[in-house]
Amino acid sequence: MRFNLSPAVSQWYPLLMTIALAKDVEDFLREQVRAGVATDPSELANDVLRSVRDQQRKPFEITPQLEAWLLEAADQPATPLTKADLDGIRQRARNRKPRAGT
Repeated sequence: MRFNLSPAVSQWYPLLMTIALAKDVEDFLREQVRAGVATDPSELANDVLRSVRDQQRKPFEITPQLEAWLLEAADQPATPLTKADLDGIRQRARNRKPRAGT
């Protein structure tokens, strides 16, 4: 995918980078721009990358539930995680509803 930045945009993004996108990602990006989600592909890519960066910078929150689970788990014998265990963890993470304000 190639696109040109308007002069107004290029003053904020002076470094141009070429990246290779999978066809389905490129199609999705074009659809989002056509739908008005972003004014151009660069804006949307920057928004998505900032979101990922900000999510990674969030401190890990130890909730009372997590603390209770960790204390309970510390008393149990350790066993290696299986593929089923990891699949279950992934599924619970996907099903988790974001909290308000995050």
